Amino acid sequence: MISDSECVYYEVQRLQNAQQRTAQTINPTKITLIAFLCGLFCGCSTGNPPKFDNSDWAIDTYVPGQYEIARAEQRAKNWWSKNSARYDNEPHYLAIDTTKLLEGEIVQDLWPKLIRSQHATSFFAGSLEQAPQVNIYCVMIFDTNTGKFVSNQGYAIVDFPSKGQVARFGNYVARFIGSGA
Repeated sequence: MISDSECVYYEVQRLQNAQQRTAQTINPTKITLIAFLCGLFCGCSTGNPPKFDNSDWAIDTYVPGQYEIARAEQRAKNWWSKNSARYDNEPHYLAIDTTKLLEGEIVQDLWPKLIRSQHATSFFAGSLEQAPQVNIYCVMIFDTNTGKFVSNQGYAIVDFPSKGQVARFGNYVARFIGSGA
């Protein structure tokens, strides 16, 4: 006669064998379908991330004085002569911080320009209880192929990209070099 403990033992063995058989007999079509879907989802999510933030850092255009342009152009040339080996010529534009603007220099529609900008965080991070101060800077685009600025017009920005970061300023994609120092 079989004791209760032997009955429990045989029942456990029967259940384990049933589970093992089920695991061993998975339909090959299901395995193929699962592998295909995993590959599809994983492959779609990795993609090639963009090499730069394509949103425009500029809130407006600005034309600095001739003295500021000449100083910034010399800093850009010096920076490029020291660092050209480290970076290939792509993009062949450099964005250099040229001067700091006074809030009164861009009065026309300043508030809507700040609101529309994706890169005005430092302005909105300040206290709105007091009149917030806007730090606006002019960035000019230097062409490494010609060794000159693309024009006498620069771009007004509120926040800076990281030094060395490739970013969009108006119609140009350029490597930001800060003040070039």
